[in-house]
This record gives sequence, C-alpha cells and structure tokens, in this order.
Amino acid sequence: MNILIIDDQKFIRETLKADIHRYLAEDEIHIYEASNGNQGIELLMALDVSLDLVIIDLKMEQGDGIAVINMLATTPRWLTVPIAVISSSDKRTLELVDCIIHTLRLNLVGVFAKPVNASDILTPLLATEAEANTALDIQANRRHRHTNINVQQLLKDEQLILCYQPKINLTTQEIMGFEVLSRLCDRHHGYIYPDAFLPLINQQGLNSVFTRMVISQALQCWVRQPLLAQFSLSINITADDLTCDELIEYIIESSRNHDGVKLILELTESQEIINQDRVLNSIARLIINNIDISLDDFGKSYSTYDRLDAIPFKEIKIDKSFVSDMDINHQHYLIVESTIALAQKMHVKVVAEGVETAAIAGILSALGCDVAQGYLYSPPIEGRYLIDWIGQYQSELVHGQ
Repeated sequence: MNILIIDDQKFIRETLKADIHRYLAEDEIHIYEASNGNQGIELLMALDVSLDLVIIDLKMEQGDGIAVINMLATTPRWLTVPIAVISSSDKRTLELVDCIIHTLRLNLVGVFAKPVNASDILTPLLATEAEANTALDIQANRRHRHTNINVQQLLKDEQLILCYQPKINLTTQEIMGFEVLSRLCDRHHGYIYPDAFLPLINQQGLNSVFTRMVISQALQCWVRQPLLAQFSLSINITADDLTCDELIEYIIESSRNHDGVKLILELTESQEIINQDRVLNSIARLIINNIDISLDDFGKSYSTYDRLDAIPFKEIKIDKSFVSDMDINHQHYLIVESTIALAQKMHVKVVAEGVETAAIAGILSALGCDVAQGYLYSPPIEGRYLIDWIGQYQSELVHGQ
C-alpha cells in the first residue's frame, strides 16, 4: 500500500506512520511525506507510482490543504485517489471542506478532526474498497449477463413488468399515489432493471416506444382495479420524450380517455434539452390538458432553478441522495430544509424520495414536507399485488391509530 501524508507537524506524521504500520502489520507499506502543501504538490507531480491514500492537513504554511485538493481535482491521474482530510479547524469549516471535496467529485474517505488515529481513516477506507470490489464484480456480472439482451424483441413480446412505489402523506400517513417503476423480464436473465436496459433503449432509439408502453400498461392497471382511482399515478418521462409530437398526442388522448385517473409526469433531464422551444411547447400542451408535471431528482442538476422559473411544476421531488442521510449529514439537511421552504413559498407540493427510516420521516414532517416515498413504507410492488398491499397498509394504519 502506498500512502502520502501531507502535514506540517513532524510529530503528527510520525504518529500516523507508526499507527499505519501497526494497523497494516501484514501488508507491504510505502509511506511518502511532505511537510507543507507546496511540497506535497511537487511530490504528487513527481511520483511515478499510484497511491492508495493521501492524508492532507488543512492548515499549513507554504501551501495549505485546499491547494493540494484543488491540484488533485485538476490532475486526471489523481481524480480517484482516496483522500482523508485531517484538521484542528472547527466543525463548520470541516463540513465546508467536506462539501467542497464532494462538489469536486473526489474520492473522499472522510474529514477528521485532530487528534486522529490511523484506524479512524483506514477502517472506512478498507471497508469502502471491499464494497467497491464487490460492486464492480456485480456490475461486471450484470454487464456480462445482459450483453445479449434483445430489448426490441422483449418490448415486442410485451415482457414489460411495472411495479408501483407508494407516495405517503407525511401528516396523515395516508396513501397519496404511486410512482411507476419498470422492469423487463427475460426467460434467460430473469428481471432486468432500468440501469441495464434503459441505456440500450436509448441507443436503439426506442424511448418513445418504451414510454408509450409504460403509460398504456399503467393506465390499464388503474382501469382494471377501480380502487386505484383515488390515487395519483406518476410516470417518468424524459425531455427526449417531449420532442416526440406523436407521443405527446398519445399521452393527451390517453389522459382524456381515462379522465378518472390523476396522471402526473415526472420529468428529469439536462438544461440543454429542457429549454428547447419544442420541449417547452410540449409541456405547455400537457399542462393545459390537465396533466401535472413533477420535477424529479430536484437538486442534482445545476439547471434546477432555471427549470423552476420556466415551467409551472405542481410538485418537486427531492433526490434521495440528499434525503437518505440527512439525519447525520448536516449539509444535506440544510439542502432539504431550504428546498421545502422554497416549495412552500411557491405553493408547490414537495415529495422526499429515499425515506428509509422513521427518524428521517420525522425530520421531514417537522420541516413541513408533504409526501414521502421509500423503503420505510414499501419497495416497488408488482401490479398484481397492489390491491392486497393497499388493504394491508390501510388496515395497519387504522389499527395503529
């Protein structure tokens, strides 16, 4: 293992080195040192070996830790190197540095307040490496398994399976609606999830065909089971879909033919596409035909506020990456808090995705969030089990009150 320690205090460097050797007693370890940021940058530029970890102090004369971090962010070979920041700075400063590093998309192990033990850094580092290796193996297996998928044939054979994830009113705990999530089913590969088949659909230009099938099947599910009419039906749509005039006509006509269904389209896409006149024209047509538009994954894109200014959304969905850890990540808490406050001022409903614990639900409720969605309530449910799930949930809600 190759490790670089950048700290202006020799005592800190010596202590960390001793701790590292004790913690990794059976490994071959090479530790490089720099006594300030400038020296660290020079060493990084000169090194001809890869590094498994860079430990950086923040406060140093002759080049501080931020200078080193910026250098790593602008040097392709170091973009993925694990970074541990150590400092005696106050908590808010450490949170700011944490935010900066995440914004730069660097590989942050953690930001640690001094005094710090090597085990505090190495334990999460090694755990992350193990998880990453497992994830890579899984992804490789999935890529291999799905290499020969004939997406066009699966769609033609109607091997599309829809699942529905409930959206829950945080005040009353009642079911407000369901979001449609798609799967493909292949007799050789079993369930195929969107991360595997959506890129293939995009590559083959089947976006509008796929979206039409999803809408058709979801509406049929709502028609077949009258109990579902009381719940909204949310379906994902891309800005690429909105450039297809035939698809827009189909959606409007389908909505008219199923006027008892409260249809919501959840939109997420890039700034470059979403501001095209053609797309905005399509959105206007949908809205005047009583189809609400929801802004999905709010906060993930730099173009979020431009979207809010251009389009009269009825709903904002806060991305799960901010929600799932907001009880322990103060930065994410502030993002969620400010988003809810903004939505309230704009009189827009706000939905929090990725709610997995009662603690998160409680915080969201206290902040005034309207609706929650996530595994705390249910994973996605196949259509054939939907009525049974609703009955069970409503029964538990009544008996729990």
